[in-house]
Amino acid sequence: MKKPLLLVFLVLVCVSCANDDNTIPEPEENFFALTVGNTWVYEHYRRENIMSEVFNDTGVIDSVKIVNTESINGNTFFKFRVRTSGNETNAALCATNGERFFYFRDSLGYLITDEGKVEFSRYDNQEFLLTADNFFELYTARGEGNEMISTAAGTFDCEWMKLYAKEVPTLALFPGLDKHYYAPGIGKVFNTCSFATEDIHRMERRLVSYNVQ
Repeated sequence: MKKPLLLVFLVLVCVSCANDDNTIPEPEENFFALTVGNTWVYEHYRRENIMSEVFNDTGVIDSVKIVNTESINGNTFFKFRVRTSGNETNAALCATNGERFFYFRDSLGYLITDEGKVEFSRYDNQEFLLTADNFFELYTARGEGNEMISTAAGTFDCEWMKLYAKEVPTLALFPGLDKHYYAPGIGKVFNTCSFATEDIHRMERRLVSYNVQ
């Protein structure tokens, strides 16, 4: 079989949680802003060209809202509704227009999906394998230290996760590296989107407004 082109952009999807159980203590703080009614709006900005530091607004918008909670396998999850608009051209590295739903809960500092996967880890510095096939493996790991991130919504002191791929079978790193930033009590404020074969990200998804309780 001919090996496909690795024009795979590094989107933080999910990663196996080895020790997810049904016991969830009360969190000390609502780090991920998991409260029904909270909203976030993100805009997508594309790098003008591979040699440029200029990013242009694509017109693509993600409007996110926690619409309710649902009990799944004995755990309470928050239901996120994501509505994407402005992507009539189906631009790469952006979601297609339409509505999607995702389910998350906070379990001991892990942002867990309804499939028992980890979206974000606050305290665990280990490397997590997200997905694998015959050609590459996708990993995520907690970034070192906090970083200050500024968007139209404000300036935030963020914790972050890095996302990267390794070639199979050598496990050599691909050049691409993405970062996903979360601010305490606010949630995700910024992330990059890259092709695995490029050492510079092509897209930025920036928080432009939010309303959290």
